[in-house]
Amino acid sequence: MSEIDAHFLRRLGSVVSSSASAASAPGASPPGASPPAASPPPSLATDSVAPATLTTATSTTASTLSFSGSPPPGIPRISRTWIITEKLSERAVHLTQRHVDRGVGSPMTVGKFLCCLEEDPTQIAFMRIYYQIPITGTEDADLATLAQQIRPREVCGELEAFRLLMSQGCSSVPRFLGYCERQQGGNEFVPGGYAKYLAWEKVPGDPLTEEYFWSLDPLVRKDIRDKFRAAFEEMLRCGVRPQDSQISKIIYDQSTGNVRISGFRMAWPIRGRLEWSDNRYISYALANRPKRPRKEDWLSDPETWEY
Repeated sequence: MSEIDAHFLRRLGSVVSSSASAASAPGASPPGASPPAASPPPSLATDSVAPATLTTATSTTASTLSFSGSPPPGIPRISRTWIITEKLSERAVHLTQRHVDRGVGSPMTVGKFLCCLEEDPTQIAFMRIYYQIPITGTEDADLATLAQQIRPREVCGELEAFRLLMSQGCSSVPRFLGYCERQQGGNEFVPGGYAKYLAWEKVPGDPLTEEYFWSLDPLVRKDIRDKFRAAFEEMLRCGVRPQDSQISKIIYDQSTGNVRISGFRMAWPIRGRLEWSDNRYISYALANRPKRPRKEDWLSDPETWEY
């Protein structure tokens, strides 16, 4: 099993129309999630199933998605159009039949995009797309073979993590803006396979880098560490822990000093209770191991770390 750079989503359309609850509109503070969505590659067929009904537009525009179900009482639905402005990354997870038989999951490609509201380009969001691809060695298989790769609907860990965080009003993470899932059409990579879309806000600030963080005044570094701990502890209280421990997942707004935490692609709601550990400073490169450790188990002696 491997994860490599990919280009499966290179033909993705740039304009996305979606229906969503007004509670999810930028500037609001939704307790839950109503789904904005992205378009599939415009040159591909767009058959769909509930809860999304997909209507193909012309080749120069993207598809329009509408969603079944009702928003919370007293909250009207609104329609918004998102414009994808930049593809940020795409990684493919290739699996053989042996991996699938072992229950590893299904092969997929995962793309991350930057987008904005058509009616207000200052409202910026991120969008992630999970897109099923064929099992290794079946890329040119007939439809009957590919149809055997269709799997029962699977829970999306990132979606469940966001839902849990938003339902408890977590302020330490970007606001979740919505989710949509559809089946791939007859001319896509796995006809009947899944295509999942998530959107969340782009909060003010920039991802931290080690070079920038360690160039700051020690008092500023301490302030960032303190705010990171408070944010992380809030997430733990909500029952979520991100799996991707990188300093780039800490969003720091230099103008306000605010700190938010991102990186929920591989997150999952926690079973049981997790406590804070200072070792997270090391995991996120907010502290360094001592240059001359006094003992082999230096992780258990935070007072010797470099801050």
